[in-house]
Amino acid sequence: MNAHLYYRPKLLQVGEFKEAFELAVKEVLGTDAQITVGYPRQTGRAGVRDYIELGVESLRAVVDLNKIQFSLNAKALANSNLFERISVSCFGMGPVEVVSFEANGEESVQCLERFALNLGLEQTEPPEDVLRRAEHELRLEVESRLSALEKAAKDLERTPRCFISFKFDDAQAITEVDRLKRLLAAVHIEWITGEQYEPRRIEDKVKAKLRADVDFVIAVISKAGASTWIRDELADANARGLWIMLLLEDGAKFDKGIFGALEYISFDLAIDQTFSAVLEGINFIKAEISVRDENRSA
Repeated sequence: MNAHLYYRPKLLQVGEFKEAFELAVKEVLGTDAQITVGYPRQTGRAGVRDYIELGVESLRAVVDLNKIQFSLNAKALANSNLFERISVSCFGMGPVEVVSFEANGEESVQCLERFALNLGLEQTEPPEDVLRRAEHELRLEVESRLSALEKAAKDLERTPRCFISFKFDDAQAITEVDRLKRLLAAVHIEWITGEQYEPRRIEDKVKAKLRADVDFVIAVISKAGASTWIRDELADANARGLWIMLLLEDGAKFDKGIFGALEYISFDLAIDQTFSAVLEGINFIKAEISVRDENRSA
């Protein structure tokens, strides 16, 4: 619980401020509470603050609330190990007929309310410039949160998509690709293939799918050989700047040609062996997509 309250200042009698705070502390923490006062001290170094700590007797001379600037602190032993604490910051606002008090923590807020009541202070609204500053800070905070929510929503909407290239007439490759599809679905990656029949040339069908907002390509090559169209698919993907993952079964033959430097992931008995490496590749691609999208929106 925190409070930032404003009151109309008034001239006090000598000792009145001290007695009002002592009474409030006694009501909240009890008679054994220890009170100290922290006064700000100039350090001569930008951004560096320091405080001089004095006893409660230093409050006796406080009579003009427009000129206060210190922190009121109190603590009382609650049990053998823990202290209950009170912290109240006090600020006079000079020409502005308002005095500001801040309290952090439930006990501190209770003490502040009793303290103001003991002094007979009249609560008021904060000055216009304080309200404007608070409204500005709130607007900035709201805009920041909205921006973060929009980005989070956009990230959720932006699901990476891959094209899976494999040999359609290879039963073993189909089985392995089905396992791969389940992995991709589990990590929220959309996938498409050229398996579905379409009444047009295969190369036209594949090219259309490769260019349908695909982010990367996974090529699966088994011992039975590669897809007839794999060289064209990889060439088209490379020309469009797509990332390429090559999953190569041990013993499979693939003439890389211009893709000689392309790194590949090998597997033996089942494609499941590639999952950790594939996930590493997916995480890399997601990070690259995020950076690319941020650069585009900048």
